[in-house]
Order: sequence, then C-alpha cells, then structure tokens
Amino acid sequence: MPNEKGEDNAAFAQSTDTLKSNKMSSLSSLFSKPKHPADPVPPGPKPVTKAEKRRKQVFWFLACLTVLFLAALIGGLSGRNMKTYTRKKPNAQRAPQLEAPPMGMSSQYMYGCNHTNIETAIKNMADTVSTDLADSGYKYILLSDCWQSQRGPAGKLLSKIPGGIKTLVDYVHSKGLKFGLHLGAGTLTCNRRPGSYGHQTSDAETIASWGVDYIEADTCYLPPGQTADNVQPSLGDALLASGRSIAYSVMSDAPNVQSFADVRQLGNGIGNDYDQMMSMVDKIFRANLNSRPGIWNDLGLLEVGNGMGLAEDSTHFLLWCALKSSLIIGNRQQLTKQNLDFLRNKKALAVNQDPLGQPVRLMVSHFSPGSIARYGVVTGDYCSQANESNNYLWSYNNMTKLLMHNSGRCLTVDMRLKWRWYTYLQTCDINNYNQKWHVDWSGGHINLLHPPGKFVLSTAFCKARNEGTPAKVTSTCLEQLEFLLHRDNMNNEHFRIKNTFTNRCLTVGGSPDLQIYSGVLSDDKMVAVVVNRDVVANQITVDWNSLPNIADRKVSYDIVNVMNDSVTITSIPFTTNIGPHAAKMFIFTPK
Repeated sequence: MPNEKGEDNAAFAQSTDTLKSNKMSSLSSLFSKPKHPADPVPPGPKPVTKAEKRRKQVFWFLACLTVLFLAALIGGLSGRNMKTYTRKKPNAQRAPQLEAPPMGMSSQYMYGCNHTNIETAIKNMADTVSTDLADSGYKYILLSDCWQSQRGPAGKLLSKIPGGIKTLVDYVHSKGLKFGLHLGAGTLTCNRRPGSYGHQTSDAETIASWGVDYIEADTCYLPPGQTADNVQPSLGDALLASGRSIAYSVMSDAPNVQSFADVRQLGNGIGNDYDQMMSMVDKIFRANLNSRPGIWNDLGLLEVGNGMGLAEDSTHFLLWCALKSSLIIGNRQQLTKQNLDFLRNKKALAVNQDPLGQPVRLMVSHFSPGSIARYGVVTGDYCSQANESNNYLWSYNNMTKLLMHNSGRCLTVDMRLKWRWYTYLQTCDINNYNQKWHVDWSGGHINLLHPPGKFVLSTAFCKARNEGTPAKVTSTCLEQLEFLLHRDNMNNEHFRIKNTFTNRCLTVGGSPDLQIYSGVLSDDKMVAVVVNRDVVANQITVDWNSLPNIADRKVSYDIVNVMNDSVTITSIPFTTNIGPHAAKMFIFTPK
C-alpha cells in the first residue's frame, strides 16, 4: 500500500498531466485555423478576427522568450570557467621583480611557431646558454608564442609540449637558469592561440604552479571596448597575487606602466635592419621613454650575427647595453665564436647591468661635413597630416626621367655601401644615371633605370613604419604590399609619394649622422657611445660638452675603448676615427 508521500506524488503527477493536457488544448485552439462559413468570401482584404490577433500576440511572446532563453544559455556556456579579473586599484608600491635589465635567449627567431621537437630545441638552448653565456649574466630561456594548445574542461591553459611545460621548466632550472613564456593579454595571442583575457587569475596560478619566472605578453585580439592599458594591468596583478616572483613584460607606453610591469616592449623588433634599429633609438628620445630601475625597456631582440654586418652589430649591441635595454638573444642561426665573443664583452655588459640603472642620453647630434643625411629622403608623416607642406611635394619629367623635389633638387641614389643604397637630394643632372627613374604608378613601383628594372625605391626595408626611416633602393621584397608607392595627387603638376601600406609620404631631411650618447655609472664612472650613421668613415671629437654634467674637469680619467681595451686615452678632448654605421663605447674611470 503506498505511503502518504507516494500518494501525494501520484496526485501531483495526475494534476500535472491534467494541466498539461488543458494547456496543450488551449495552445492547440490558439494555433488552429479559424473555421470559416461555407459561403464564399467576397474579394478584398480579410478582416482580422480577435482570435487571429490573440494568436499573433502569443506567437511573438513565445518567440521573445525563446530568444532570451537561448541568449542566456549561450552566454552561460561561453562564460563557464571564465573568471574575469577586474583591477580594483593600481598598486603603485609594486616591488620590482628585476634589479637590472633581463638577459637571456628567445626561441622566437630560430623556431617561431614551428614546434616540431621544440622540447629538444629548448633543452639545447638551455645547454648553450648554460655552457657559453651564463657566466656573462645571461640566464633567461624564453619560449615564444604557439606553445598553447587549448583550454581544458575546467578552463585550465593546456600546452602542446609532449612532456608538458613543467618538465621544460625543471630542466632549465637544473641548469641554474630561469624560464619564460609568451602569453596574450587579449582573447587570443598574435598567433591565435588561447589568450588570458577572462582567465587572468587561473592562468597566473597555472603559470606559477609550473615554476615559470618570466612572462612576455602581447596585446593582439583585445575584446571590444578594451585597450592594452586596460587588460595588461589585470594580468600583472594576477601574476603578483600568484605567490611566485614572476617578471612581467608588456607592450605599453602608459605613464603608470611601472605599477604593473617590469619590462616595457617598445616595438616588434628591428627586423635585422640598421635603419630600423636607429629609428627605434630615435623614438626613445623623441617620446622620452627612458629605461629606469623598476621598468626596463625592451628595444627588441638582439640581432647580433643575423646578417647586418660587423659594424652594424657593434652599434646595435653597444647602444642596447648603454640604453639599459633587455638583452635577449634572438639568433636566427647557430652562434659563431665571433658572435659569442661579442655578446660576452664584460665591459659593455657591466654598463648594461650597472646598479645605478641610468641610461645614456643624446648629448651631441650633428651632420658630418659630406653628409647625405641632411638631404636624405625618408619616410615622413602620415599623408593625411602632411597637408600641402612643400617638403612633401614632387614632380616627374617623363622625358629626362628625373624625379624632382619641390626644393629644385633631384632624387639620387648613393651606391657607396654594397646592397644598402640610400637616397638623397642632389643638384639635378640629366647625365647622372643615379638620378634616372622609371615611374610605374599602376604597379606601385619607382624603378632605378640602371641597372634596368631590378632595383626599386622603397619607403623602408620590409615593413619599416617609423617616421624618419631612410628610403632606400633595394632588390628585395619587390612584390610585397609594404613596398607599393602611389601618387597622392595634389594638383596637375605636383604630387606626394605615398606608401599605401603605412599611409606615410616621402619627405626630405634625415637624422644627423654623427652622435654621442653619454651617461653616468656607479663609482663616479661615465660612459660615452660614439655613433657614425653616415655611409663613409668620419672623425668624431669627444669633449667635456659631450659628457654628463657631473664630469669634473679637474679630475683625470682613464678612458678605455670597451672593444679594444689595449689602448687607453688619458686626456679630454680626444678625437677618434669611426667607420660607416659603426660605434665605439668609452668608459671613463677617475684616477
């Protein structure tokens, strides 16, 4: 015999069935066709009955309920295990995680997203750094983007490394080194792997559990309404709250970047190109983005040994050291002994890691006597902002093949450096083959006639987008969109030359090519970096005016060239010879 509870359940079920039956009958009556009289209906629009009105009202009411239900269901599924981290209050007292600019090696150029046998590759990188570079201060092994596979059922970030990230971290730690990873602060990384937006806390906890020491974040694929300076602090705070000391590198020039990060990335690298490198240096001083204790600049991976040339490598390495940039090696091939000797220069590295942490400043900048930079053709401002400035106006004579600037001088190519031909303005000469151009607006090219059709004017070298980058004549990347030049009409006679990829126009007036950067070091020492940006050798004089204000003219200094310490200079001023695109670093030690 059923108990009382069972009887209640049965009664409830019966009443429910009755209600369902009545409800279905009611709904059926609502949606069933109304019966019409047998007599024919006269032509014309049919009158709307009360039943039809009611049926339509019920239909739209149910449709709205269905849409709301589906929206709530989809939102719940997409938000499942997605813990959004909201930054309540910036932590202005955040303790720096790095006492000096980080030094190490990245997998980005050597392997990129090709992660076949990446586990072995990272271990080999660790072996190389441990054996050849650790004693010089290099200690970070950075695994670049694409290591992520997907998120697990609980939203945990998963790796496609066969043995797991923890295995790699443990191996790197066993070598006395530190391990770093690439993350995305947005919904996806730049290579469309899972990003950390909405998962900041869980990702930080996962990263900490693996024992990671360094995070480098990109800002691709930000959610609508979000900016880099909104999402990056949240990830930084989550890393800080994870309980593990993790250095954090971000792409930001926000004034408060030091409150949530340790390293500030100032671009996407220099592309193994000298002019891109110097444009990056110019950018620092133009925007007043100096490195300092608590927030170190990352000017891009070190390109030493990647093909720029010995002189360009010296300028690159010495400026990165003096500007207190991160020194993360981005080799594209195995490092040679010459490369290693360069990267292990003790005196230059001591400048980078100096405990005072003050970068050099630009003290002297002028044109050399025979400089072509004064009239150099460079990538200028955005065309929309250039307006009708005379410095952007050109004209072309199809008979003489001369491309004339509004100043009355003609576009000329300088061939003194092999495979690095710069352009500048010179007095027009119809007999000068270095001024003969074929303009093809439909194809987007301005070709040098001699050699015929092979070399083309470019606003930069493959994707250079910075203002002030010299325009060169090159044979590479001819069909890439980044090189296409078009006529930006001003009037029937004059026009602007526009790169449609960068939306910048060609103008005239390069950066001064003789420069001296100097700064202070600990123990009352000073450092000066002398740079020759010209395409020919020059002499540069270092005097008291080119040194920091603290320089005591009554004190004698031992002055050492860090790349050739066998020669000591004992007096100021002094003059030094320096080759094209080369640099020298001098350290001043009080006697």
